[in-house]
Amino acid sequence: MAGSSIAGMIVGTVFIVIFASATVTMVDNINKAQQATDVNLPDPEINLITATWTDDTDELVLEISNVGSETISVNYIYISYDGASPFSISTLTLDSDIVTDGTQTQTGSLFPGETIHAIQTTVETPPTDALLVVFEYSSSVTVTQE
Repeated sequence: MAGSSIAGMIVGTVFIVIFASATVTMVDNINKAQQATDVNLPDPEINLITATWTDDTDELVLEISNVGSETISVNYIYISYDGASPFSISTLTLDSDIVTDGTQTQTGSLFPGETIHAIQTTVETPPTDALLVVFEYSSSVTVTQE
């Protein structure tokens, strides 16, 4: 009889250890999941100042300015014409208005206070409206023709 009560205590202790281990693992996973949801997305302020269609060259030139305080990669800046599917401006020709040592610079980022021109030459007909989107921020203008 004493042997069965000792065996019962051993089995009970094993179950307590397994339960405690599972609880610790669960708490650790809950903490990791909570940390994964604490993502701080940038809060950019980027304005689409003008969108100009040039009849002579069939080019659409977008003037974009970072009026906020955060540097944003051009890979995160999307443009859409007349409600069509958006695409990244990183696929366009980018010309910076910032001149350093007499030459224009082109980077993969739009710095605070910087204005760039994104030039698209593959638009067959001039759009009416242009919409710029970056994270939760958006800006739109009516396309003008020259």
